Amino acid sequence: MVPDTAKTCLGLEYFCTVGDSLWEMTDPALVDLARREVEILGLVRSGDVQDGTVVRMPKAYPVYDTGFRERLHVIRTFLDDLTNLQPIGRNGMHKYNNQDHSMLTAILAVQNILGARHDLWQVNEEQHYHEGGPSGSAAARDEIQNLAATQPRVPERL
Repeated sequence: MVPDTAKTCLGLEYFCTVGDSLWEMTDPALVDLARREVEILGLVRSGDVQDGTVVRMPKAYPVYDTGFRERLHVIRTFLDDLTNLQPIGRNGMHKYNNQDHSMLTAILAVQNILGARHDLWQVNEEQHYHEGGPSGSAAARDEIQNLAATQPRVPERL
């Protein structure tokens, strides 16, 4: 994602609530916070960070409605053709992962960059209470319908 092979791109995610002190920080203040924290973690010297971008996502969790599997399939098919991209976490994979699963996808992605062949889409698929449940079963269909009934309406393409 960075045209200079001597550089890399890091993504940091901060959990907060719209309107709280972290949410209300200015973009430069958030970038400075990230600079300090990656140095504290021993990942990067803060002086080596050249730039930063802030994206605020007020509702970061994916919404499952009927038909989400088909739309996710379209996204996955497109992403599979991008050999230099490792989708990780909730927003990168467009699916719910708890923090541990999101971090695991990041760890496995690093291993993939170093030559491993992990299928990141399989992380968290064994969890019956998430979207990868017993597909096709009556219980799974009922669970999806019940879930869909609780979700806000998603705009449809005209």
